[in-house]
Amino acid sequence: MRKIVGLALVLYSILLGFSVSLPLAASIVGPKVSAVTVAGQAACHDAIGRSPLAGFPQHCEVSWTTDEGEATGTLYGRVVDDLRAGSNAPASAVHELGNFAFTAPVGDLELATAFLAPAILFIGLHALAPKRRRRGGGRRHGFDFGGDDGDDFGGGDSGGGGD
Repeated sequence: MRKIVGLALVLYSILLGFSVSLPLAASIVGPKVSAVTVAGQAACHDAIGRSPLAGFPQHCEVSWTTDEGEATGTLYGRVVDDLRAGSNAPASAVHELGNFAFTAPVGDLELATAFLAPAILFIGLHALAPKRRRRGGGRRHGFDFGGDDGDDFGGGDSGGGGD
């Protein structure tokens, strides 16, 4: 059961990482997209599940323009609804990160989950790790209190009854 829960947490953190944490990172370090060019609506796909907390956002295969030049890749986020064939100026902030472009996460819940995704990943990995077992038969720190092993004091034959 522990491994199933751990695997579920790891997979969920990967989902959160892609749908919320990567867009946050792109909005911090990525250049801002000024124009998006769409070849046709056939290049766009609907969201899977309920994004961003339990699914992947909508995405399109597009070209975009930044201050650094033009690039081609996949655009993820809410801005996909407003795209039409040809050149578009994004209604909300879009930032590039490699061959991907993302709309910035909006709302306190999305920002909170963006920061919680790494913590959920570590909890899941901890649950997947095998439990450590203590060695030493229940002894702690090498001390044996109340031992039944032979004490040197007062046990057994006390006599010095010599001849």
